[in-house]
Amino acid sequence: MKRPNSPGKIVAFFLAPALFIYVAFVMYPLFKVFRLCLFRWHGVKRGTEEFIGLNNFVKLAKDPIFWRALSNNVILFVFVIVVSVGAALFFSYILARRIRGNRFYRATWLFPNMLGDVIVATIWLFIYHPTIGMLNYFMKLIGINIGAVPWLGQANTALIAVTMPMIWKFTGLYIILFLAAMQEIPQSYLDAARIDGASSWQEFFNVVLPLIRPTVAVAVVFLMWNSFSVIFTYVKLLTEGGPHRSTEVLPTYIYQVGFEYHEFGYGAAISVAAFILIFAMAAFILRFLMERVVRGEKGF
Repeated sequence: MKRPNSPGKIVAFFLAPALFIYVAFVMYPLFKVFRLCLFRWHGVKRGTEEFIGLNNFVKLAKDPIFWRALSNNVILFVFVIVVSVGAALFFSYILARRIRGNRFYRATWLFPNMLGDVIVATIWLFIYHPTIGMLNYFMKLIGINIGAVPWLGQANTALIAVTMPMIWKFTGLYIILFLAAMQEIPQSYLDAARIDGASSWQEFFNVVLPLIRPTVAVAVVFLMWNSFSVIFTYVKLLTEGGPHRSTEVLPTYIYQVGFEYHEFGYGAAISVAAFILIFAMAAFILRFLMERVVRGEKGF
């Protein structure tokens, strides 16, 4: 009698296609990037790579555009985290209190997340338009006549303006995520806080927020990844990194170095630096927030 296949073989059979795709399209390209960062290569012909060791990283340390792009990325990350997470926590807490029209508001907030990044960027391109844009028209409508402000064309507003479409798109997703976490909180905890005379503010910061901190940590890591990757689409379509590189970020600079300047080795070095930075920041955020959960510390 033929023995049935073992559970291990069944699991391997179903995991093999996904594992093959992951290795072929993620791990292998990642390995190639780490290798390429040690070479000078213009991408014209294979076999013409020139090994230069860590010279690309020496050049990177002296590159003012790289540091400008990195600082812009960090500013975007902090701004997106503060606004997106803050707004999502606020609105999810309100929705968790079962207000009238709860389902309608959930669907409304989630709708922008269903749109593609290119569509979102195009919508906001028209919103920011100096003459026919909705933003300048709305400002004039409420009595703030500031004229035809080129929100994407001046250095002091372009960087923040680029982040708003991304915040508009992703905030709804995190509202639903935080709302789901809040609904898992035992009602007895909230009832006990109210019996003790806690205000809504105290209930949120002393009961709700500590209990959903792991969910917030995951959201912060996702937003950090978006601020380093998805932002490429918005910067490329809205400002092209201008004016005067005021909105230049690492993904757009990597694209420019590799596919416009044809310095693929140097572009790979920037990619490796960005990868290490993102990994280190994600590890720090998760460890910091999760350790507070384990120690049972209050607050965020």
